[in-house]
Amino acid sequence: MEGVAADVRQRIHDGCRFVDLLSFLALDESFKLTPFNLMRVLSEAIGLSMIESREMTSMFDEKFSPLVPDADIEHQWRAILDGRRGT
Repeated sequence: MEGVAADVRQRIHDGCRFVDLLSFLALDESFKLTPFNLMRVLSEAIGLSMIESREMTSMFDEKFSPLVPDADIEHQWRAILDGRRGT
């Protein structure tokens, strides 16, 4: 998970959109994309709390198909990241 977390950290640093981050993780053969694994890798990568991670996973169904518009997902993702930068 450490290598995946480093890749995720870099992608987030580069401004990756959340849905693009999910696509990256879904294609990574060394990572099984599940809600728990996503929350874990976000915690390891950037110290995201389980509550913040859960906010993001709640916008998707069990197969990670969006339940809300992409713009809403990205807005929430940016709000979480911006809030973290302020601390």
